[in-house]
Amino acid sequence: MGVVDEVKERLDIVDVISAYVPLKKAGRNFKGLCPFHTEKTPSFIVFPETQGWHCFGACGTGGDVFTFIMRRESMEFGEALRLLAGRAGVELEPRGEAEALAGKAKERLQRLNVLAAEYFHYLLVNSPEGAGARDYLSRRGVSDETRGGFQLGCARNDWNALGSHLTAKGYSWADLVGAGLVVEREGGGYYDRFRGRLVFPIRDVRGHVVGFGARALDDSLPKYLNSPQTPLFDKSSILYGVDQAKDAIREQGLAVIVEGYMDVLLAHQYGRRNVVASMGTALTDKQIRVLKKLTKRLVLALDPDAAGEQATLRGLEAAKEGFDYRAVPVPTRRGLIRYQEQLDADIRVTTLPAGQDPDEVIKADATRWDALIAAALPVVEYYMRTLVGKFDLASPKDKVAAAREVLPLIREVGSSVERSHYVQELARMLRVDERVLLQEMEGKSQAQRASPGAEERLGRLSSQHGLNTDAEKYVLVLLHRRPDLLALMNTGLSGLGLARLGAEDFAQVEARALFELMVRHIERYNGLDAGRVYQEAEPHLHHALDEVLALAERAACLPDEQTELDALRCALRLRQTHLLRRNEQLRYLLDDAGAEGDAEARRRWEAMVQRIAVERSIVDKANAERTSLRSLRSGTIS
Repeated sequence: MGVVDEVKERLDIVDVISAYVPLKKAGRNFKGLCPFHTEKTPSFIVFPETQGWHCFGACGTGGDVFTFIMRRESMEFGEALRLLAGRAGVELEPRGEAEALAGKAKERLQRLNVLAAEYFHYLLVNSPEGAGARDYLSRRGVSDETRGGFQLGCARNDWNALGSHLTAKGYSWADLVGAGLVVEREGGGYYDRFRGRLVFPIRDVRGHVVGFGARALDDSLPKYLNSPQTPLFDKSSILYGVDQAKDAIREQGLAVIVEGYMDVLLAHQYGRRNVVASMGTALTDKQIRVLKKLTKRLVLALDPDAAGEQATLRGLEAAKEGFDYRAVPVPTRRGLIRYQEQLDADIRVTTLPAGQDPDEVIKADATRWDALIAAALPVVEYYMRTLVGKFDLASPKDKVAAAREVLPLIREVGSSVERSHYVQELARMLRVDERVLLQEMEGKSQAQRASPGAEERLGRLSSQHGLNTDAEKYVLVLLHRRPDLLALMNTGLSGLGLARLGAEDFAQVEARALFELMVRHIERYNGLDAGRVYQEAEPHLHHALDEVLALAERAACLPDEQTELDALRCALRLRQTHLLRRNEQLRYLLDDAGAEGDAEARRRWEAMVQRIAVERSIVDKANAERTSLRSLRSGTIS
């Protein structure tokens, strides 16, 4: 028995989830309010018999005890495994020597950061040297409670204050350099990185201090100084305040992104706790990956100047890259249905009053801030407003450039009525015929969907050359051999009106974790490097990854056409078994509703069973009729 199975055997999912969600017995199962979105009617169901859970409400997601902890605690697989193994009393195998040393080094840096944060905070609260920082915070309206809640601090205007304090506790200068707290002089010796500044401890989503930001209290430059890149601190992947904002973001289903530390402090102080900061930079795809575990709705509220506008535009691009896409049906002029991908997120931009930062707006009138967030513009409208200053709309060349920038955004809008409205508005701005823009948009969409391919029909899951394995593992084998097959499988499913292949399609914990890791690599690096994947994979995934790599060598002899057929067949099979699992869960709920005489619940579950039946019929038909590779890859069905 593997360590994952042993953990699952020792833990009861009801006990684990009950620590986070109040559950009520409902027949053979348990139900409660979903912890991942706001709802009044319980749609979150835990199934003791299968040790699974599913949200039948807005989330539409589910899984096992590992997926719950990963999502609730914003953890990667390895972190969730260590947490649950500790609860289950399962001893994990020792990591390799290099990994163990790296882990110990990170733990040492973590302790150093905690001590530094405590030291800085003590100076702010108690020392005469902290008077300047205290006065500054008072002028900015930051209360004592907020100072304590965010553990704000200050650094003495001394070259060796922090270094001397920490080395006296037994840490080496090399440790302090590794944590980014001191800087090594070229001629020898060390000095404190942060001196005479207000200090902001920066925490990750779980509340661990990973670095520091510091603001000058005089005319010193730079005005703001951050920790350097360390094993703990990567500025591009951290959002200031996310540890304190995550619960409010989940509850409200909305994250508001601002630029600076003060913006977050004042927002939280005035009860707007769903606010986080990108720390003075444009939003990045790594930061989006943190946020999308919490919500699909974002509002960008960056400073209203030229730099802020450019940061907003770059942030919008990162948001588009970081979020997933969904397949939506679009009627054609011939009365057929085609499916195109649209962004599975609601991203908006609010325009702040000229000359005012978010913290100033909130202090002056918090209700005005609420109104600005509520009136935030959809991405398309914001882009269209920036066109006037960005392009010469009287120039034919600039008209083309403007249309090419905005039309892809309009195509991603879910509502056909909204798409039509935006096309009309763009046609008015550019003074061109609306039909020309529609042709440009539809033509580009078809060109992106179409791709040349073999006309073979879908084959069976390959059993050639020792490759007779389950579909979950075989998908990983195929992705390792040809990362481009991820797009092919998603296009195939989208062409049938089905969602893209996702982690929920995998029942095995290790396969699910490896799939997510591979997808991240494919999206980030446009390919897969076996060494890099192995390095980033948790040690407890190495055995499963070794199997995948061994099978991938055998798959190297398969022709490309066979590989593509196998990939599409696997995608269909995974979706088929996923729907069967969902259907089984709903049958449990139908039985319980019948036993309890709950007619309303029974109607609800029956409606879901019917929806799943529609999807199952599509998949079953595709499998039975061996839908052609070309029709699946084209993204169209009749």
